[in-house]
Amino acid sequence: MEIKNYLHILSKFDKVRILAIGDIYLDENVYGKVTEVSLEAPIPVLEVLERRYNPGAAGNAGCNASALGATVYMVGVIGADSNAEILKKEFRQRQVNIDYLVVDPTRPTNTYGKLRAGGHNIPTQEVLRTDTPRPKPISGKVEEQIIKNIYKVAKKVDAIMVGDQVSSVITPKVIDVINECAKKYRLITVADSRARANIFKGFDVVLPNDKEAGIATGIEVTDYETLKKAGRALLKSARNAMITRGPEGITIFYEDGRIEDVPISPVQVIDVTGAGDTVTAMVTLTLVAGGSYRDSAVLGNTAAGVAVAQHGVVTVSREEVEQALKSMGGPFKLKTLQQLKKIVQQLKEQGKKVVWTNGCFDILHVGHITYLMRAKSEGDVLIVGLNSDRSVRQIKGQGRPVINEQNRALVLSALECVDYIILFDEKSPLSIIKQLRPDVYAKGGDYTLDTLVQPERRFVESYGGRIAIIPGVEGHSTTDIIHKVKNG
Repeated sequence: MEIKNYLHILSKFDKVRILAIGDIYLDENVYGKVTEVSLEAPIPVLEVLERRYNPGAAGNAGCNASALGATVYMVGVIGADSNAEILKKEFRQRQVNIDYLVVDPTRPTNTYGKLRAGGHNIPTQEVLRTDTPRPKPISGKVEEQIIKNIYKVAKKVDAIMVGDQVSSVITPKVIDVINECAKKYRLITVADSRARANIFKGFDVVLPNDKEAGIATGIEVTDYETLKKAGRALLKSARNAMITRGPEGITIFYEDGRIEDVPISPVQVIDVTGAGDTVTAMVTLTLVAGGSYRDSAVLGNTAAGVAVAQHGVVTVSREEVEQALKSMGGPFKLKTLQQLKKIVQQLKEQGKKVVWTNGCFDILHVGHITYLMRAKSEGDVLIVGLNSDRSVRQIKGQGRPVINEQNRALVLSALECVDYIILFDEKSPLSIIKQLRPDVYAKGGDYTLDTLVQPERRFVESYGGRIAIIPGVEGHSTTDIIHKVKNG
């Protein structure tokens, strides 16, 4: 029943209108490989293969709100430079309104860069980070224009969402104007701040993580008792506080003194960058859509779980959250084809070798586990295509599978060697293989290159993929196990 309620809340996001304001960054990710040592200096030469961009900080929160379905008006400051043009292009691609951005030609566009590099057949790693000078708080004509834009947009929206990354855009005057507009137009106010979660007096809710809550209150958060002290201290300014705690989920501090812990479902964490922005967007939209603070925490946890399972700063779509909700409590490594396509693209950009295998994996036994461990050793990441119950019946006949598909996926999720799982209905997974294009296609030792499904073999070899035949373990099969159980 709860999941239906959450899905109903998500369905209302299309009607939500948000003013997103705060420090805006351009996140730049450069991918390449080290080809040689420079002749001019004792430093490596990075051959750049790709550059990827994403709006960061308050910009990332705004993009997440847009991806979740809301109409978003972005208010903030950018420079008059090439990075500003890239940033505006990225906002437009994500359907974020940028009519109310303010250009300050005296400062560069905030830009944060990561350079990742590898060598020949070597996975990539981060080798360098870049940043622009820390911006000073806005003042004078720039601050006046930001305030004018808040007045213009406030009458159009349902909520104001603040992202305070480097204490530049959110000045005392800006906070006063936000509160004035919120009171006049009955707007929900939500703020996320890296260091100043205690300055948002009158806001409906602040959303720091546990470390940020400690910085803002001067209370180092080391355990649950200090967490409670910091949370209660935040209530001296904001009406409510929601402190994000990574794998511990979110703790809500209500204005009436109640404290509620909302746990997160287990997920495979790859990169936590930007997850706080995702939570801020989800909480804002949920509150506007009529959800409770607990609802917003559950949905915030769910959206964050989708975000941290991917590399870099990402925007999480409403469809991804819906899929995560529907599989809540189930196998967390189980992905949709759309999710896997994004994941595989990111893995390949990092130089990772992707291995694919598929099967029924009904009544998991030592033969299966040995096979999967050996398959994983053929590359860096193992994706298992799992035959659905219907396709198992087509292959094995009535009475199979013994274990249903959700439970089979849950058992596979517990294996360290398995990274991702996808269900498929057909006898052959060729349609999925065509879209994922794995580097290695692993098959059991009961196959040879000649007895493989030849269209699968031809396609994998057509783009340079490799077929790996994995020897089996003699005397171990699901059929043998079923026979022994039946005959004692």
